[in-house]
Amino acid sequence: MRYIIGVDLGGTQLRAALADEQGQLYDEVRVRTAADEGSAAVIDQIVDCVVQVRAALPAGGALIGIGVGAPGPLDPFEGVVLDPPNIPGWNNVPLRAILAERCALPVELGNDANAAALGEWMFGAGRGRRNLVYLTVSTGIGGGVIADGRLLLGYRGSAAEVGLHIVDAASGSYWEELASGTALGRAAAECEG
Repeated sequence: MRYIIGVDLGGTQLRAALADEQGQLYDEVRVRTAADEGSAAVIDQIVDCVVQVRAALPAGGALIGIGVGAPGPLDPFEGVVLDPPNIPGWNNVPLRAILAERCALPVELGNDANAAALGEWMFGAGRGRRNLVYLTVSTGIGGGVIADGRLLLGYRGSAAEVGLHIVDAASGSYWEELASGTALGRAAAECEG
């Protein structure tokens, strides 16, 4: 049987899981993302998580690669994390190439909301549908769109980057700055002060 490792790189949490091609999970690990320590420290965390879940690979199983969902904006075609607002300091990090070298496996990099949209479409509530819109509100805000059975990527993979849409033209503020979990927590702290 063939297996994959999925990695969810978030601004707050980092997760990795071993799954088969039908979406059955075999092992999972979660850690707090060391975002304040920079990209090199977080990449070390990703590699450690991959090693942990890789150990659960059933005997005779073939590990075919790693899929990484990371906050955007990123370029899924080049495998580069561009400059996500919820993990500062990740300017043009070639994450796909780094992980492929360090883990000795093929790696695919995609926007985390696009990856979640694909997962929901293939294994969840969107199964059997031709169209799906997925929104996530967490540390940041993101979206993924399946239209006529295809994931919409757009230029450099930014077609559904709804969290980065400007919602206040006067200030230039975008939706994620105003309504993400991080923004809401910041606003609540200001109210308390």
